[in-house]
Amino acid sequence: MNKISEEKIKENWPSVVEGDFEHPELGFVHYWTGEQRGKIVVRFSHEAQTEGESEKMFFVELTKDGWILSHISTFQLQDEKLKLIKIQSFKEQEELEKKYRSLIELFIKSRDSGKIF
Repeated sequence: MNKISEEKIKENWPSVVEGDFEHPELGFVHYWTGEQRGKIVVRFSHEAQTEGESEKMFFVELTKDGWILSHISTFQLQDEKLKLIKIQSFKEQEELEKKYRSLIELFIKSRDSGKIF
């Protein structure tokens, strides 16, 4: 897979909102997000991230008790077009959810405190 440029993502996701927050262990984290009717799509980037993980998109649904991760997709270039491919592996999704849970929680907390939107 070719490395996907930030410009290509912005071209295909023109309504994206970008920002930063600080994670206690990972330092500054950059995010890209979009939201519609209580459903949030968010992508993270930080220094300690392994190659390819910045192309992961987390689909989060807000609930009255918090949030639920509905699924994770990844950006892929196919025929020069950017596509989102849903991760089918339960094991991979579980590992990514465990690894990114604290980032998602800090993102939701920042969003709810009004620092993002």
